[in-house]
Amino acid sequence: MNSSVLAVDIGATKAAIALINDDLKIIERVDVLTGNRTDIWNEISEVVIKLISRNHVIIKGVGIGSAGPIHQDLGAISPVNIPDWREFPIISGFSKLLNIEPNEVVLHGDAIALAHAEHKVGAGQGLMNMLGMVVSTGIGGGLILDGKLFTGSTGNAGYFGHHTISFESEICVCGRTGCAEVYASGPQMVKYAKSLGWQSDANNFEALSNAAKSGNDLAIQSISRGADALAQAIVNVLCILDIKAVVVGGGVIQSGEIYWDVLKNKVQEHAQFAKFIGKVDLRKSSLNIDAGLIGAALAYLDR
Repeated sequence: MNSSVLAVDIGATKAAIALINDDLKIIERVDVLTGNRTDIWNEISEVVIKLISRNHVIIKGVGIGSAGPIHQDLGAISPVNIPDWREFPIISGFSKLLNIEPNEVVLHGDAIALAHAEHKVGAGQGLMNMLGMVVSTGIGGGLILDGKLFTGSTGNAGYFGHHTISFESEICVCGRTGCAEVYASGPQMVKYAKSLGWQSDANNFEALSNAAKSGNDLAIQSISRGADALAQAIVNVLCILDIKAVVVGGGVIQSGEIYWDVLKNKVQEHAQFAKFIGKVDLRKSSLNIDAGLIGAALAYLDR
């Protein structure tokens, strides 16, 4: 019977669960909705057992990439956009579910996992210093510094979606005012477009980006505002760390050039005022929706 790593990528909208081999090939992937649910763990548990059973594999370890903050000391997670999970004991949960030792379950932030994957086998290969980003229902960051993954004192390095870029805004779900996520996440761009009068039965960024591609001015305005906010946040991080490479992934990036072209222009527009940065090396994720899963697997394989 073959062995496999169980990789789990937990986001605000969904958790992706996959079996991944030592060559970082995905054997099978299943998505579970998260968000405002109370039964997330039960469904994840059922999916995991079924995945293992139908693929006839032995799980040698688990790698988890989760929206933050995470609590390495507790083996727990508190994703700000999943209200029912506060200090949720994710490591002991998988340890008990799979009858493996807790030290065979490794936890990273989801954007740290993306940065790890993109640096090792994706768009960030060869870079000594880079910021990796997830832009989706939430916003997060991960760092490669001096060629190595940097996780910080508590495992939350790069938690930049919740640094503030304004003193005036609605309160973020994290409790602060003016977070980058309040302006730049997919749902917030949709919310802003609707406040301008954009009308749509859909309530997701895909619908907004399609409207922008069709020439809807309100959709274009909202996406431009969100990209501008994200660009300001990116340049803040680049200035603090004196680095210039960024790899961006997540659901919003999948919308294509309608978002990406604006983001590229806004990043360079803001970076020009920091004369030492020069041209920002802004790259799209090459691993796309699998980046978080591959990074989660690497959390275990590269430990």
